[in-house]
Amino acid sequence: MLKVLIVDDEYLVLEYIKMIIEKNFDDVKIVDTAATGREAIEKAIQTKPDIVFMDIHMPGINGIEAIRQIKSTNSDIFFVILTAYEYFDYAKEALNLGVFEYLLKPINKLKLIETINNLKTAIEKRRRNIMLEVELKERINNIVPFLEGQFIAYKMFNIGTLNDVGFYENVFNMSLRQGYVMSVSLEGDGRLVGNTTLKDKYDKQNFYDLFKIKLKSIVPCIISNPLSDRIVAFIPTDEDEDEFVKYKSIETAKKFEEKIKGASNLKYKIGIGRNYSIENFNKSCNEAYIASSINNGQTIVHYEDINPNTQKDDVYPWNLETAFLNCIVSGDFNGAKEAFKSIYVWLSNAYVNDIYKIKTKLIELAFNVDKVIPYKLDNINTLKQAFVLTVLKEEDINEIRKSFLQYISDISLEIQNRKQEQVDDIISKVLEFINKNYKEDISLQDAAQHVNISYHYLSKIFKNEIGKGFTDYLTELRIEKSMQLLSNRNMSIKEICQEIGYNDPNYYCKIFKKITGMTPTEYRASSRIRGDYVD
Repeated sequence: MLKVLIVDDEYLVLEYIKMIIEKNFDDVKIVDTAATGREAIEKAIQTKPDIVFMDIHMPGINGIEAIRQIKSTNSDIFFVILTAYEYFDYAKEALNLGVFEYLLKPINKLKLIETINNLKTAIEKRRRNIMLEVELKERINNIVPFLEGQFIAYKMFNIGTLNDVGFYENVFNMSLRQGYVMSVSLEGDGRLVGNTTLKDKYDKQNFYDLFKIKLKSIVPCIISNPLSDRIVAFIPTDEDEDEFVKYKSIETAKKFEEKIKGASNLKYKIGIGRNYSIENFNKSCNEAYIASSINNGQTIVHYEDINPNTQKDDVYPWNLETAFLNCIVSGDFNGAKEAFKSIYVWLSNAYVNDIYKIKTKLIELAFNVDKVIPYKLDNINTLKQAFVLTVLKEEDINEIRKSFLQYISDISLEIQNRKQEQVDDIISKVLEFINKNYKEDISLQDAAQHVNISYHYLSKIFKNEIGKGFTDYLTELRIEKSMQLLSNRNMSIKEICQEIGYNDPNYYCKIFKKITGMTPTEYRASSRIRGDYVD
């Protein structure tokens, strides 16, 4: 239902417009009438009409000024001005205010009906656009948290294939070229998931929601999904503030601490890593996690403020386990083995007289490896079961260590095979794309979009797998195709050039000679001598 306000100091005009609308429109309601500009302003505020028919020439505040006043409080109203011919100059001024239409007095019935129909169409269109915009915003709000979690997971574990950083900068509307990581761990075992009671889960989800809302209200940032042992936030920084980042990061953490005070009963630790370029995100992440694991009685700890003697020998090195799992997922298996060796030294010292505890921890570690692997590995359960059975039977501490290292090696081989399968699939699709489209003006970017991976990632794996870059491969394919066409003497060099995707025959001839050592004409002549010619 559209609401209409009619403004005119002539009673007969008011009644005439009312009569036409009431007789011809069931979905248009006249909410009020006014005879002066001041009255029009007041009633527009009260009734909030969709449409105002406004007389230009009225005593006191004229129609032009009334439109200005009303638009300042409600810019969504559509105005139709009513004017006699002698006041047409006023009408032109009103059009500059964005008035929808003007009607000359005496008002023509058909013109009035046509104007209202046009208004209905315009208002419906605007309402649809508003709803589309609202729906789009809702979709964006729903997908942004997913993209934040995806971005951080990729940077933490170096998994998956994402778009360029520029894509995420556009989505998040912030620079991501450098920054630091803030890691928050909860008191106790440091786990954010896997609790046995609903209350624990509710409290920790509430803490996560609060962290997200409060931190984002303090500083632009990207926040991960809650991980098993922490929440991770990446806080971008400007290149010209390197020397102040540490102090600003601690101040940000203190502001968060103040904002969350009284909102959650859970105790937590905030660890802050150093400021790095985005390529070293993982380094800042590990530093932040180590800082959040320090038991020094402080809620906020910056990595640079850690005293090497702060850590106690009886506290399990969660930071080492995190580094170990990060290495597994990112494919750095040598790094994983080194991290495991440090973990095993701690276990051997802490549980020197209790091999059962060592076995339990290693089995738990094996299951944690299973949880973080980003690929579906066919043999993972078989490998894990074999490892568990071996460890349960073994009583020699050195043999247990060797069994776990072998388990890591087996997992690494499975991951490498799975990665290679993905790479092979991508390269196969790209080669098929090139073979189908080599006649067109295609680029590496087009191929990357075709297989839905980043430009840089495709460039890297294409060269590794094919032994040459995308452009070189495409060029050689085109020349190979042209060599086949040159055996047909009915096709000119220009036609062959265009057939393989080049527009400039001179450029084609230059490239052909560079690759084959002869010009297309010379090659064609040699083909005739060899008897390769086709009529």
